[in-house]
Amino acid sequence: MSEFLAADLSGLPQRGLVVVGFSGGADSTALAHWLLGKVDSQRLVLAHVNHQLRGEESERDEAAARQFAGRFGLRFAVFREDVAALSQKSGMGLEECGRMVRYRFFDSLAPGGDDRILTAHNANDHAETVLMHLCRGASLPGLLGIPYSRGKILRPLLGVSRAEIEQYCRDHGLSYVTDSSNFSRQYARNKVRLQVLPVFEELNPGFLEAVSRMTETLAQDQDFLEGQGQALLKRARVPWGLDGKALREAHPAVRSRALRRFWEEQGGASLEKKHLDAMLLCLEQGGETDLPGGVRARCSQGVFSFEFGREPGGFSVGAALGKTSLPCGKDLILEVKPLEKGQEKPKIHNLLFKNALDYDIITGNLRARSRQEGDRFSPAGRRVTKSLKQLFQENKIPLSQRNRTVLLEAAGKLVFCEGVGPAEGFQVTERTERALLVQIREEKKA
Repeated sequence: MSEFLAADLSGLPQRGLVVVGFSGGADSTALAHWLLGKVDSQRLVLAHVNHQLRGEESERDEAAARQFAGRFGLRFAVFREDVAALSQKSGMGLEECGRMVRYRFFDSLAPGGDDRILTAHNANDHAETVLMHLCRGASLPGLLGIPYSRGKILRPLLGVSRAEIEQYCRDHGLSYVTDSSNFSRQYARNKVRLQVLPVFEELNPGFLEAVSRMTETLAQDQDFLEGQGQALLKRARVPWGLDGKALREAHPAVRSRALRRFWEEQGGASLEKKHLDAMLLCLEQGGETDLPGGVRARCSQGVFSFEFGREPGGFSVGAALGKTSLPCGKDLILEVKPLEKGQEKPKIHNLLFKNALDYDIITGNLRARSRQEGDRFSPAGRRVTKSLKQLFQENKIPLSQRNRTVLLEAAGKLVFCEGVGPAEGFQVTERTERALLVQIREEKKA
């Protein structure tokens, strides 16, 4: 009897439901049967989606899937959806819509933290995906093909060829259905499967294994570069964006990853290479560029930042302890921290000088507001009073961010300025008994 030597269940927890995406085809049939000897059958759920795309054939597939589940005493769940109608209504492509329907159903069956979704993608699927991405001019992440895991999804047969899967079914007397649309050259993937992949396997009989080796190596390179990009992003952070000089000095491969990650953590829409190139050009030459979702990237005063289409007008709102969402798109978080007697006050002073106030000397209610005409500010410890315009210039606050800079006012006096710190007379000192910690963060975008 054949066995899947390259199959991998290392990512499967010891408990929780195991939802198997089950079409009734050779791949999912072999996977479900193979799991019977590896996982308690009480954990298994066969999940079948009837896309209603092939008339009687779709009904035949559902019946065959149900019969298999009954034969082995496994739980069976089915979902029916007219994917063609949904695709037309939503404007999504047929394949994309079908995938969305399937995984939404699978997710609904696996709500627990230890639950997992297993799909029967195999080595051929992996190679086909790599070739399709290569044809489209994909960058390094696209050339990695299908990942073994993503979220709750595991693909145990990713290292097993389709030929091995079909041999397994023959050896174990397993019948399976065949989707007639798999032979239609109307779909790009089928062209790769039926016409392109056989040529590569003729040139190199070990082509599937070669692709797996390549993607493993590339995955290591990708992990390293992503780590470098994350480290650069951390180094380049400044109060209103990223330090342009630090980004420009980095290797282009690392710089682009830092910018993409910065964009993603801001909640930006899907980003294409042309958009990333525009961001890089903006970084090099200064100025601004438009991005998807009405977002604008700017590089001014040496700072690279995003502007999410917010109105530039002023704001003034009451600021209570806890979190206050501000009209400028930021969250203000105020927290009182008692400083115990005998605590080393100079150390506390050094840590809190830039982001805290002496809470006991503040009178009146605090208000968070934007700049106003004629505003002047006395930064703690500098013994000077300057206009906010001068301070903004000194602190390299981009022009696009100045109306979003948060000021705190108490009893008609400015007591704190974002990026500058507390005003003279309101800073934490050795005599401070309660400090007011001030945090200002960008709101998380949906």
